[in-house]
Amino acid sequence: RTPMRIRLVDPHEARGRVKEIFDEIEAARGPGRVSNLLRAYANHPPSLESNWDRMKNLLGSGRLPRRTKEAIGLTMGTLHKCAY
Repeated sequence: RTPMRIRLVDPHEARGRVKEIFDEIEAARGPGRVSNLLRAYANHPPSLESNWDRMKNLLGSGRLPRRTKEAIGLTMGTLHKCAY
């Protein structure tokens, strides 16, 4: 049995509100830096928008620098053997 896969929205094919959010993500993170997780959320624009807002708030608040928070996220992904 083949596992079900979620289609990832290509940032170059995004339209409307999804494109606006992807543009905002790339402005904040750099060109080509829309994560696979956010590309999956883009199949349901309200999920993309709410999760991007959550990420912006988490990364932009508190005492730890944004880069430290991103490094923690990457480290946790590696420890849990995430494929992305």
